[in-house]
Amino acid sequence: MIYTQEVAAEVLQIIDETLLSEKEALKKRLSEMKLDYKVRASIHAYVFETEKRKNVIDFIISKCLKGKKIEELDPLFRNLLRVGVYEMHFKGVHPALATDSIVRIVKRRFGGKLASLANAVLRRAEFVNLEREIRKLKDEIRQLALQYYHPEWFVKYAIELLGKDEAVKLMMANNEKQIVYIRVNELKASVESVRRYLEQNKVEVEETPLPEVFKVLSYERAPASLDWHSEGKFVIQDLASAFVAHVLDPQPDEVILDLASAPGLKASHIAMLMENGGKIIAVDNSEDRLRRMRAKMKELGVRNIEYKLADGTKFYVGDVDRVLVDPPCSSTGSFRNYPCVKWRFDERKYRETIRVQRNMIKNAFRNLKEGGTLVYSTCSITFDENEENVLFASQFFKVEEVEPVIGVRGIRIFRNREFPFWDKVVRTFPHLHDCVGFFISKLKKV
Repeated sequence: MIYTQEVAAEVLQIIDETLLSEKEALKKRLSEMKLDYKVRASIHAYVFETEKRKNVIDFIISKCLKGKKIEELDPLFRNLLRVGVYEMHFKGVHPALATDSIVRIVKRRFGGKLASLANAVLRRAEFVNLEREIRKLKDEIRQLALQYYHPEWFVKYAIELLGKDEAVKLMMANNEKQIVYIRVNELKASVESVRRYLEQNKVEVEETPLPEVFKVLSYERAPASLDWHSEGKFVIQDLASAFVAHVLDPQPDEVILDLASAPGLKASHIAMLMENGGKIIAVDNSEDRLRRMRAKMKELGVRNIEYKLADGTKFYVGDVDRVLVDPPCSSTGSFRNYPCVKWRFDERKYRETIRVQRNMIKNAFRNLKEGGTLVYSTCSITFDENEENVLFASQFFKVEEVEPVIGVRGIRIFRNREFPFWDKVVRTFPHLHDCVGFFISKLKKV
């Protein structure tokens, strides 16, 4: 018998102990299991919904542990408790049933002693009045962090960036169900044929401002599990992410350099817009990611990519027409899609990431021919990784205007730092545009 709660807790443990995302951890754990897609969907939901609320679930558990700290618990045991608390407080499962299921699993996996502890903790958790406990806290930032399931540093930052009302709307949007967008791969299928195929498979879609991208409104079976997805006729790609290739505007006879290319969704989109003409030089510093990217590009019918295992801050080929820098970032715009990212922030790594971003911008300048175009984009909402980096780039690039086909303009002032090109860049936000929070800018080498 498959216990959904048990497998979900195992996936949550993988997320805790690695840098894998929810989707990657699910794939790692479920790849050898022959499960019905409905069971897979249930495990998927448990993982995402528990991870989304991790701080408040841990808050409840910590109140119910007597003389222990949550960090001291066995990782699998801790995640089984999290799943149990999620069920009783957020999924609507009767507390007695939620407790009984988890205790059975704990007894089988760990024995009677920990089963007794699980029973005691979950029985106490049943009677925690969460609203009252949050109201008792004196710190408003901590209250908001628990109320809207976000880390305290992010609550502070979002309020500074957007104001309290907009910050709350953003956090609420981050907690909503992920919006699925489908980008038609016109190297293998037409927009109309994919639309008809989706309708035949009971996937309801609507058009977006990008002609080859559909927003999924409802489905009986996840689009990613359909045959045409595995055949490469369409991909799952966020609307804002897909807009990046349009801003780059690659031409069929050009040489395009993508300095942080894998897993390759944007590169495949660029290849499609180039009709497999010209050349894309795809750079990544991970052999494994490049290997997986090669396989994906073959599936998508992409034939104009040259793969380079190299450091995107140093790789040099020179005289290219356009460069895409979509570098590693804090992913603060992707919390809806990847809740685990919320709990992984590290100030030192954050500052190092910004240094890498700037070095990639400088390397893009070095590789571009005169008059060439750089598109710099991130899936982050922070000023530091976006406007601040474009301000840095403006020392040697001319900032060009991005037409706001989707999104809004940039941030003009943040922490007394002024960004004079705010009306030339584009931002998207989950609460305003129902997609990932993205920043997109266009710069010209002059």
